[in-house]
Amino acid sequence: MTFRKASASTYILVSLLIVAAIGLLTGLHAGLVRLGFLAGTASAISPMAHGPLMVNGFLGTLIGLERAAALEKMWAYMAPVLLGISTILVLSGFMVPAKLLFIAGSFFLLAIMLYLYNMQPVAHHLIMALGAAALLVGNILFLFDPPIFNLVAWWAGFPLLTIFGERLELNRIMRPPKRAQHLFVALIVIWIAATAFSHINRPIGWAGASVSLIAQAGWLFKYDVARRTIRSVEWTRYSAISLLTGYGWLVLAGLFSLWQGFPTAGPMYDALLHMIFVGFVFSMIFAHASVIIPSLSGKLVPYHPYFYGPLLLLHGFLLIRVVGDLFWLPAIRKTGSYGNVAAILLFLGGILFFLLRDGLRKRRQFSMNQNKQA
Repeated sequence: MTFRKASASTYILVSLLIVAAIGLLTGLHAGLVRLGFLAGTASAISPMAHGPLMVNGFLGTLIGLERAAALEKMWAYMAPVLLGISTILVLSGFMVPAKLLFIAGSFFLLAIMLYLYNMQPVAHHLIMALGAAALLVGNILFLFDPPIFNLVAWWAGFPLLTIFGERLELNRIMRPPKRAQHLFVALIVIWIAATAFSHINRPIGWAGASVSLIAQAGWLFKYDVARRTIRSVEWTRYSAISLLTGYGWLVLAGLFSLWQGFPTAGPMYDALLHMIFVGFVFSMIFAHASVIIPSLSGKLVPYHPYFYGPLLLLHGFLLIRVVGDLFWLPAIRKTGSYGNVAAILLFLGGILFFLLRDGLRKRRQFSMNQNKQA
């Protein structure tokens, strides 16, 4: 019985990792199509699928899978399974069933987070539960086909708050005082309340959310363990650099949105969203990859200085993209966008390459040892 359960869990895990990767790759492709990539040719993937695929198909499936694997409860896999199936439905053009599964998947993800909070009622579990709730709100709004700018803040809240909770969970070394933790939770509640109020008064609501975002980034700069681990080596130092640069983009995003408000479309809208989703969220993915991959696959990712290349490209091309947006230079914006996609693909390609190379090296070593013993 145990063997069968373990085999089923492994099969589900590998399958969902593949689906999350499909969500990422197709989401990136949809984003390029929006920018005019392969213009004049028919694309099987709608450019409007970019946001749903990246948020639900990739981030939702991956985060849901990570939490389900950690919880080791079969019911918890309902969240990534439903979000994974919704990815396939989006790619097949069945948007209404996909939207319903987005809601169902995010509901189960919220159930996982609330279950964890019930088991251990601590601040980081509460923050991650609020992140899952933000995804659920965004997906419910998405069902009714509003303009994406009316719900994208809720979608952004999902990775933002999930990462905030994870950073607080991993910050045991710094041990932020209880008062500081309570302040962090209060800032997040303010962000949620301000985001909700933006549906009533967009300028005032988003101004409050922006101030809260800057304050949250400042809190992370002060209390995150990355301030210490940046003096370390290999993956630990790499993660710290990724984290701190991500927090920097979060400050810039908050300042930018105080200056511009929350645009509803156009280059300023593009700049703000990608400061958050690329500058912050993908910095966090780069930072945590060396921890997430072993937790899901059981395989350590060998460190190599190569990974600084994609990280530099990510931030450098994002800066180019934002400059192109600010000065209304479409060619510069496209260059930055293509460069961001290249940076992400180079990072993922590097992960696969070094994992495969390490696996082959270990097999050769094992064969040599076997031959010596024979």
